[in-house]
Amino acid sequence: MPNLNGATSTWLFNSVWVQFYDNYCENGSADQLLSSWNQWITVAANQVFLSRPAATGVAGSGYTSPDVLIAQVRPTFKESSKYGGVMLWNRYFDSGYSTAIKSDVLTT
Repeated sequence: MPNLNGATSTWLFNSVWVQFYDNYCENGSADQLLSSWNQWITVAANQVFLSRPAATGVAGSGYTSPDVLIAQVRPTFKESSKYGGVMLWNRYFDSGYSTAIKSDVLTT
């Protein structure tokens, strides 16, 4: 995680939205994503939102299928009281990702 401790330790942030793709947060592996998630939930904020690419072509790296997100990643996220939700980039290219994860994302 970049050195954001000065900012994120203030409790001035109610929520943080983290881009978990195209950077150190994820390389396409569920294990790497979970490792990054475990770092981000330590920040002084009430909620952490997970940003994901909605399709393979919209991100250089970090795409995971809806099935992997639901089966391997979301169970860990659901355990955290800081889990805020999922946001997708780019809605224009979303050809079913949001539909595939919607029911799982809306449940706690």
